[in-house]
Amino acid sequence: MIGLIIVSHNRNLGEEIINLTSEMKSYPFKVVNGSGTSGDYYGTEPNIILEAIKVADEGDGAVILCDLGSAVMNAQMSLEFLEPEQQERIIIADAPIVEGALVAMSANCPGISIGELVEEIEESRGFSKLD
Repeated sequence: MIGLIIVSHNRNLGEEIINLTSEMKSYPFKVVNGSGTSGDYYGTEPNIILEAIKVADEGDGAVILCDLGSAVMNAQMSLEFLEPEQQERIIIADAPIVEGALVAMSANCPGISIGELVEEIEESRGFSKLD
């Protein structure tokens, strides 16, 4: 199954997003917290995200959800340390982190392709609009 990686600037917030959205999970797949830093400050680090990718990707790929722009930048940097064939299996979704995680938890099922899952996740961008 496709893995999921949550990347927030705060490790505890990443863990809480996983806790909140896990109730929507119907099938077993890896959900990994790639949030925070190795120090006692807010931020993200490519090496923490890289380790999360290694755990989450069991061969079918993984989707990364990020909270802010620098988290996306560090996630992109972490991909550079992967072998090219694994890079192709990891996608950073363009979606709000909480709404995207909710959709990822509920839509990830046996037989879904990573492209289909990312499409579902990215449609969650409309969930946070007030129009």
